[in-house]
Amino acid sequence: MELKTALLSRKSCRSYLPKKVEADKLEQVITAASLAPLGMPKMGKPHLTVVTDEEMLKKLGYRAGPERDMIYGAPALIIVSQKPTRPGLAEMNAACVIEMMALMATDLGLGNIYLYGVTAALSKNGELKAELGIPEGNVPLSRLAVGYGTEDVAVCKEFVPSLSRNDI
Repeated sequence: MELKTALLSRKSCRSYLPKKVEADKLEQVITAASLAPLGMPKMGKPHLTVVTDEEMLKKLGYRAGPERDMIYGAPALIIVSQKPTRPGLAEMNAACVIEMMALMATDLGLGNIYLYGVTAALSKNGELKAELGIPEGNVPLSRLAVGYGTEDVAVCKEFVPSLSRNDI
């Protein structure tokens, strides 16, 4: 897939098939994170926690309550964490990492969604952070759910800018 096609076909997937993501595809998604541009990497780099265990996925998905799956039934979840550095820097790094993984997942035909949701609550739960193996001192910043979506992803016919701008 060409980059433009991946850009035009990436969208948030909120419904997944009960099919595991093949190890080689998941590894490609994870490897794409290393291609992300990072601000001041000598001060610290993001850490990835890859969750494919069904029980742990359920535990993480239903943190907000039993009636709502916050990861939409995805068979894989990648949590991005980092030790706090300069204000906002770790969050920007996490966003870049998530975007690179989302584009790779799209290229591989995998649905994905960038999640914040209960990430803040996770950062306050030391027991769950330890159970997940998130390094001491790291703060969970964002998550990417990945899997085979229940709907085919259509490529947008044209790109329509939706952000405001000014030209000087």
